[in-house]
Amino acid sequence: MILNITDAKYIDGFTVKLYFNNGKEKIVDLQNYIYSKKHPFFQPLKNVEIFKNFKIHKTLIWDTGADIAPEYLYNL
Repeated sequence: MILNITDAKYIDGFTVKLYFNNGKEKIVDLQNYIYSKKHPFFQPLKNVEIFKNFKIHKTLIWDTGADIAPEYLYNL
């Protein structure tokens, strides 16, 4: 089975509740991940107002062009 995110809910700060297509749910804090990335796509996400405006397209994506692999998120 290819792992995908089917839904996500913003909680607070950089914390998101993720729903996977295998029925699992996880709460993840992405602050350390976001702040460790040097790529320009991730720099605007350090602003929580931009971070919390993610979309779902099999994983978390942002209008900045940033995304995070669902497999990575699953293993956090």
